[in-house]
Amino acid sequence: MRTMQKRIQFSSVILLTALGGCEGGQGDDLPHQAVSGTVTLDEQPLAHGFIQFQPMGSEGVAAGGSVTDGKYAIERLQGPTPGEYKVLISSSSAPAAATDTPPPPPGAPTAPRPDPIPAKYNTASKLTAKVEAGKANSIDFPMKSK
Repeated sequence: MRTMQKRIQFSSVILLTALGGCEGGQGDDLPHQAVSGTVTLDEQPLAHGFIQFQPMGSEGVAAGGSVTDGKYAIERLQGPTPGEYKVLISSSSAPAAATDTPPPPPGAPTAPRPDPIPAKYNTASKLTAKVEAGKANSIDFPMKSK
């Protein structure tokens, strides 16, 4: 139950960031910055996922983007402003658990697949990043599943 609550909270944050990003950055006169880099899990590129930068203080603008084949890039107009950020990373390609049970009938509810990325990188993230004005802001995130 507690895991489901965390999943719902994390999904809500991602959704709000994505929706907020639709209007942010264009015409707001803030010094948005481009951010890019790599995301790996156990030294392998993360196939598909999402990365989110959340401001750690009262200043800063949340930003997020897709991770594909271990790479992410957030363009300047949608990017974060300079400052310190908490970073959350989730996978959108959690593999199905191998079982001998048949699939549920059509229309039946299915349990969500567990995210292979540990909570310390998403719902309980300890990852941080510093976004600087006028810099390349290439920030890599090597993660370990154990």
